[in-house]
Amino acid sequence: MAAREPTPLFANLYMYAVNKAASRVLGKSAVVLTRGVSEDLWNYLVSRGLIPPNPSFEDLRKLFVEKLGLAEDVVFEESGGEVTITFRGLTVGEFLEAAAREGFEPVVCPLASILVKACENMSSGKLVIQRFQVVDARTVRAVCNRVKK
Repeated sequence: MAAREPTPLFANLYMYAVNKAASRVLGKSAVVLTRGVSEDLWNYLVSRGLIPPNPSFEDLRKLFVEKLGLAEDVVFEESGGEVTITFRGLTVGEFLEAAAREGFEPVVCPLASILVKACENMSSGKLVIQRFQVVDARTVRAVCNRVKK
C-alpha cells in the first residue's frame, strides 16, 4: 500500500489538541511560546526558500495556497490604513472555529504564526494584526493596520 499524506481531519485534530492543552497548561505565558514558534517557523520557511524575508502579498498567497496547501485562496483588500487578509477554503479552519466556540486562544497555529512574521516584514510596509475573525470552518479573516513610517 502506498504511503498517504495526513488528511485535513488529522491536522485539525492535532492542532485542536495541542492548542487546547497549551492554552490550559500555559495560560497567559503561552504568548512566549507563540512568539517563539512564529520566529522559528518564519526562519525555517525563509531558510528553505519558501518565502522571501520581505514578502509581497503575492508571495504570501503562493505560500499559503500553492506551497503549504493551507488555503484554497487568499484575498487581500486595503481600505485607508486597514488591510484585510481573507483565507478561503482553509484546511485548518475547523480547529480555529472550535477554539473560538470554546473560548480559548490558539497558541501554536501555522496560519497565525506565519502571518504575524510576514506582516512585520512585508515589502510594502509593516502591518500589525489587530484581530482574527473566524467566519466559518473554512474562512478566516485577519484584520491588520498599516504602520506609518
